[in-house]
Amino acid sequence: MIEIDKGARTRLAELFRAYTWNYLVDAILEGTTGRVIADDAGEPHVAVLEIPSLKLSIVGGDAAYPSARQYIERIPKNTALFLGAAGWEELVHSIHGGKLITMPRYAFTSEALDIEHLRGLASRVPHGYRLAQMDLALARRLDAEKSRFSEDHMVNFDSPEDFIARGFGFCLLHGDEMASVATTFAICSKGIEIQINTRKEHQRQGLAMVVAADLILHSLEQGLDPNWDAANESSVGLATKLGYTPQGTYPMLFYTGSRVLGAVARAGLKAKEKIEG
Repeated sequence: MIEIDKGARTRLAELFRAYTWNYLVDAILEGTTGRVIADDAGEPHVAVLEIPSLKLSIVGGDAAYPSARQYIERIPKNTALFLGAAGWEELVHSIHGGKLITMPRYAFTSEALDIEHLRGLASRVPHGYRLAQMDLALARRLDAEKSRFSEDHMVNFDSPEDFIARGFGFCLLHGDEMASVATTFAICSKGIEIQINTRKEHQRQGLAMVVAADLILHSLEQGLDPNWDAANESSVGLATKLGYTPQGTYPMLFYTGSRVLGAVARAGLKAKEKIEG
């Protein structure tokens, strides 16, 4: 497998035609984030789109081709795999079997979003909080924090300066503290992916709803589709309240590197399902 230069990435789009869930493929192929490897630069049969900092890979192309098996056999533990073509899920399971966790993700479409509804939600700033659009000073603060609250923001940008130049975000301030933040997780010519975090001590006050609505409205004003891709039921509920339309689920495969860890994790997920069910 060889790395593909940014200027040559878009020719690989056909290998990921089945991946319709979010804009990560578009963002990586357009060169705004990640790296791309393929088995051949001229006539590739297999390609992988990677965001190394997240240990995230999107695999595409012919899963029956030898280079596909070679790549999957060598993936490092704690890799999150997204499937960009048919046959890959079966291939991964045939190689790593009990070392995997299959985690459902929930896809949505923005086609039925209502602007007036979103404006109403955006106006619900609770007493004691102040809404602010992310500027360079706030972006630098968020980047410097290095916490669970901040770690998923701006990961697909080179720096806070790059984020302000290409992305955007909104936050609710409680005094000088950023209590809730919504930013562009990834961005491409078609749309954005959304990242939202609220500090634990500020949760259950509707803050995420406010910053999400502001981010979505701003995205629409820029002519960008604000895609919503949920990892859990809480995110699903928020998407529904905002006006997104469910489009079903798709799998993310997480490679633990160990049958023991895989078994423990699967047992934990089943217990969680029973409790929440």
